[in-house]
Order: sequence, then structure tokens, then C-alpha cells
Amino acid sequence: MFDILTALQYGELTGLQGKPPMEAPYTIAEERILRQLHALEPKTAETFQHEIQVLAREQRDAAFHTGVRFGAQLMAQLMDEF
Repeated sequence: MFDILTALQYGELTGLQGKPPMEAPYTIAEERILRQLHALEPKTAETFQHEIQVLAREQRDAAFHTGVRFGAQLMAQLMDEF
């Protein structure tokens, strides 16, 4: 168990984080963003899409790590009660 938590903490199990943002299959929000990007000049759209992907990855990673920490704290608390 400790090895799994350590790997998560140091970003070694990134496959558990889900699909990369702005890649198929698209969520409803991603489809809306892509429709708006297609209305822009291609070079501008590409720049915006890259920046959106970076922001989405940062937010996804932060939320993932928060969930891992919460789960580890919950597990530790439950094990202390037994």
C-alpha cells in the first residue's frame, strides 16, 4: 500500500488520472470549447487549445492529488479505529 501511495505522490501512476484534456472522446464542455476554437483563425485556435490543455491538466492533477491525500487520510483514520 505504501508503494502505491508513494508512486501516486511522485506522479508515477499517471494512468490513473483519466484521459488527457481536449482529446477524444470529448466531454460536453470540451465539445463546446472546440466549436468556439474552430471559429477562430487556425494559429490562434491552436495556441488557445494548448493553453486550455495546460490549465486543464494542472487542475486535473491538483484534484487527483487532493483525492489521493483525502483517501489516504481516511484510510489511516479507519485503520486507527480497528
